Order: sequence, then structure tokens, then C-alpha cells
Amino acid sequence: MRNLNRLEFVGETLRAALEAVAVAAPEWLASWMPGGWQEQYGARVDSYRLPSDESERTQVTWRIAADGYQFLEAALAAGAPAWLPQVPAVGILRTVWLQQFQRTITDGVQEVAWRGKDELPPSSARITSTYDPDSRNAVKRGSAWDGYKVHFTETCDAKEAGRPHLITHVVTTDATVGDPVVVDEIHDQLDAKGLLPGEHLMDAGYISAELLLTAPSQRGVRVIGPVRPMTRRTVQATGYDKASFSIGWDARRAICPAGAHSRYWTEGLDNNQRSAIRIRFATETCAPCPSRRQCTNSTRYGRQLTVRPQDQDAVLERVRAEQTTEEWKAVYAIRSGIEGTIHQAVTAAGTRRSRFTGLHKTALAHVLTATAVNLLRLDAWWTGQPLAPTRTSHLAALDLAA
Repeated sequence: MRNLNRLEFVGETLRAALEAVAVAAPEWLASWMPGGWQEQYGARVDSYRLPSDESERTQVTWRIAADGYQFLEAALAAGAPAWLPQVPAVGILRTVWLQQFQRTITDGVQEVAWRGKDELPPSSARITSTYDPDSRNAVKRGSAWDGYKVHFTETCDAKEAGRPHLITHVVTTDATVGDPVVVDEIHDQLDAKGLLPGEHLMDAGYISAELLLTAPSQRGVRVIGPVRPMTRRTVQATGYDKASFSIGWDARRAICPAGAHSRYWTEGLDNNQRSAIRIRFATETCAPCPSRRQCTNSTRYGRQLTVRPQDQDAVLERVRAEQTTEEWKAVYAIRSGIEGTIHQAVTAAGTRRSRFTGLHKTALAHVLTATAVNLLRLDAWWTGQPLAPTRTSHLAALDLAA
């Protein structure tokens, strides 16, 4: 998506609505539209420079906001065509103005302001593109983008099997959908196609304690993927992590390395709506402890632990121990091939830039991309074309012994 700042976004949204109505109901629009609007909104907002002075930009913002409200009031009035609100661009304008602005009218005087950060709707509901209402904004590992997310599943037989690696399934979601959410859908659809694997290697983002427990028992699939280590940014390198505490599941309490008992045991959900247990030590218990600095940096509260329910906690600890072994690393190394698949989809088919708008059309494009990648791989396999070797820099290949 073309990256627009907030002012450009609302300006282009209003312009797009006016452009659509100029086609759908030109006579109605010409009958009431102020004369200056044709010049102000006749060209795309990114085709001219907005004022650099902050006060002038503010005036432009409130003018656009007021013009948008005026247009919506006219479009919803009794004299307007009854079908006008059903024009997609008009619907997008209504939603964007609701999401971006707040308006108050006192004694006939209208006041408009931007919605604050805490007043904006969540990313999963907030429109980010004037021309693609399905697009959403997401941030992952410091990278932000507007659009969608695609999940590829492919075979990963050993080289000795003599078969090409082919993409077996594709799932497309908006950019805000978390990776663990799509796993059940992937397994259901692979099962329906008779392609459900006995072992499924996944990135760490897909792995959850629930999945590690339920996939083998409910689907017969062994899920293999790294579990994030238990780390706390507030604890020093020599401090006490979760493993330093003894958890009494039946007694519903924890015992710290100094022998103190926790006071609070609260069961609920974490920020990702997963089952979690919060264990907290009383402030008066931790305050005089000589090991306090090794346990927590908080000066007001006692130490707090967040753990999964007992069965989930046990499987997480088991996998954390397994993933340090050479055997587990050798098995998981097979998954590295998917990075080549993503690279091929990006370079050969331009997957990072959809040629269509809307979730459904983008999903279809991703399926066609996967088909194209499979055809390329089958052609290479039939013609005996070997896989490209891993690139090595000149410096790394330098023969130092010589």
C-alpha cells in the first residue's frame, strides 16, 4: 500500500468518495457541492505538497474534516439518492471519519479534533487504506506494514527421497492475525486434502503450549518448533528466573530460592487471551530480602511470576530441554528450506506486492503464486536442474592457508 501520513490518508479518503459519487450521481453532486472543492479535491492528495508550517497543516486538517462531515450530511439527507450510502467509497469515508475524528457541536458551533492514540480502534478494526478496506497495519520484529500476511506450508522430505519440495497449502489473513490463530485452520484444510503430516515444523511464532498438547492427541501431528526461553528483562544475568522457584500446583503457591511463600495465586488470561496463572509475593515478604536485587527491580511490589497451567507448563519445560539437544536441532534444521520458498515467492512472483485489493483477491493471488513456485520446482526436478548453492561471500571463501 502507498504509505500516507494521517493527513494525507483522510484527504485522499474524502477525494476518493467525491470521485466515486461524481461517477455514480454527478447531477446530485454538482447541485450542492461548493465551487472550491473541484480544485481542492480534483487531484490525488500525493500529487501536490502539503504545507510544511504546522499551523497551516492544522488548518488544512480541520478544513478536510469539516468538508467530510458536510459531504456525509448531504449524502445522508432526505434529498440525496437513497442508494448513495451504499457506494463503497462513501461507506469507507463514514468509517474513517468515525475512527479518526471526534466532533462536538455546542450552540451550533462545530469543533473537530483528532482521536488520541488511546481513542483509536484496535489495529484489527482500523482501516489503513482508502482503496482497500480489508488492509490492516501490523508490526513484527520492528517492521511495520499495511496489508496482509501469507502462511505457506510445504513438504520437506530429505534429499535422499528424491522428491521436490512443493507447497501444499496457503493461508492469507489480514496483517493483524496472530500466527498461532491460523494453525488449526491449516491442519483442518490439510486433513481435508489428505495431506496432514505426521510431523509439522513451525516457526517459533506459531508455537504455543496449547498446540504442543492438543496437536498430537487430537490430530496425530507432532508439532516441532522452538519454545521461547523464560527471560525477564528486569532481572540481572545472575538473578532468579522461573526455574529458580518451586511451584506447588496443589497448594497453589510458589516458594522462592530464599524459602519464602507466595501470597497471591490468580488464574485468568494473558494479553493473548491464553490461560495463565499469576503468582505474586507480598511486598513485605520481598522488601527485607537480601536477595531482592537478584529477583526484581521493583521497589514497590514483590516478585511476580506468570506461568501456564500445570499440563502446559510441563510440556513447555520438556520442549525447552529438548531444543538444546543436537538431535532436536538436526530435525528442526530441515525447516530452513521454507526461507528459500519465501524468497522464491518474493523474487519470482512479487508476493510482497499484491496486484489486487481486498482479502479474497489477495488470497487467490497467493494461491496462484504457490502454484507458480510448484511449477518452477517441478520443471527443475524433471529437467535435472540442481538447486542453487548457498551464496558465499568472497571474504568467507578466501583461502587463508595460502
